[in-house]
Amino acid sequence: MEQAKRDFSAGRLTSAMLVRVPMSANAWTVRLSGIKGDSGMLLEVQTLDTRVFTSLDGAVRALEEIGFSFTQLKVQ
Repeated sequence: MEQAKRDFSAGRLTSAMLVRVPMSANAWTVRLSGIKGDSGMLLEVQTLDTRVFTSLDGAVRALEEIGFSFTQLKVQ
């Protein structure tokens, strides 16, 4: 999370996507995209496993903590 905050502040992150965990009704992950076209999942520092949020609200809060701001969530 701290690294994502630093990358966002430095302008290295361009966007984020909320991804539902397969075969789950209420578990979400965060995919971050960078300026070089690279992307990766938000990870747990201790285990380096993908960080899983048990609610969409939790995933949105994490994006806001990183520095992303938004006023709407568009679903396609």
